[in-house]
Amino acid sequence: MANEEWKRLQEALRKTATPEARTEAAEAMRRYQTARLAKGKGSRPTIVSLALKKGYPNAVPLDKAADEIERNPAFFELMKRIATKEK
Repeated sequence: MANEEWKRLQEALRKTATPEARTEAAEAMRRYQTARLAKGKGSRPTIVSLALKKGYPNAVPLDKAADEIERNPAFFELMKRIATKEK
């Protein structure tokens, strides 16, 4: 189930960073996190970026990532690069 939600998250992140796409990706991230917790994988990793001049915090706990995806286009693009392995 978590693999299906991961694929849905990747598809949602492949879209252009419009407010609607960010909301859709945030919901997909929440569903993925719920599926992952149900599977018994409950670690709390943090996404850290050391890039300069970014428009989001340099450390975002994974459980807060969905909120940041929805709120911030720059973070949406970062998650897009991470999840889809696209540049």
